[in-house]
Amino acid sequence: MSEIQAEQLDVILQQYDPSAPRATADGLRAIWLQSDPVSMVGIKAELREEQETIGIPVPVLKAIGKRIAKAAQKEVDAFWPLAQLLWDKYGREGRVIAVILMGKMQLTSPEKVMPLLRDLCATCVTWEDADRFAMDALEPIVRKKPQEWLGEIEPWLEDESKWVRRAGVTVIGRLPMKHPQYTVQCLALAERLLYDEDTDVKKAVSFAIRLAARGEIEPVRDFLAQHIPPQNPVATWVLCDVIRSMTKSFLPEFLTLLPEYTAWGKDETLSAQERRSIESAIKTLGKTK
Repeated sequence: MSEIQAEQLDVILQQYDPSAPRATADGLRAIWLQSDPVSMVGIKAELREEQETIGIPVPVLKAIGKRIAKAAQKEVDAFWPLAQLLWDKYGREGRVIAVILMGKMQLTSPEKVMPLLRDLCATCVTWEDADRFAMDALEPIVRKKPQEWLGEIEPWLEDESKWVRRAGVTVIGRLPMKHPQYTVQCLALAERLLYDEDTDVKKAVSFAIRLAARGEIEPVRDFLAQHIPPQNPVATWVLCDVIRSMTKSFLPEFLTLLPEYTAWGKDETLSAQERRSIESAIKTLGKTK
């Protein structure tokens, strides 16, 4: 954010009226529209049409959000109307900013904010919505006080909304990066979605398991071994994607699984798609020799 934009933002915040947040939201949009958009081809065209998606770079939006969050964290009741309006009515750009505000407000008033988040998350439109929601709205309080708030995420894994399930497992998978001692517990929670057939959820489950390895690798290796073979095509994809998408520097730690994947790949009852997934994992592990 330029110095001029920062000054514009400060003026907008000084004029903020909680009873009329739209004027402030419009002012914020005017600021982010001053930045050049980037390509958003990672999000399907029909989803970009469903939700206003301009393509303003995330760092620009986060800079705006963090500046507002300083005030929002001190005055949760006053700034909640702005956060919700940005989420509901200002498209992809508004949502990136909104979740930053929500995360900061939750650090101040978790008992008030947490119950509101699940219904909001269910209104996600894209994977980016869900992942930003997980990292910026949910994760701050869970990471700060996991012993108190990790349990609050468990019901998210059983929600009928795929976006709620995706956000929940993303938070769970990221926790061991900060708190390695929670790796085993987080893997057990992620296991609940191992057979989830939704594409957006199963990708998040693979991602969560891979991130858990940044906490402790051995429990992740044991988790994979425990589930081979899973006798389930969704789980097959996840267990193989974990390996083929694993951080390269970690792969030598998983080389002991090569015989198990190799034996699994000889199962004559596998579908062609399952066999391709297993072969890709075997090829990835084989390159680490």
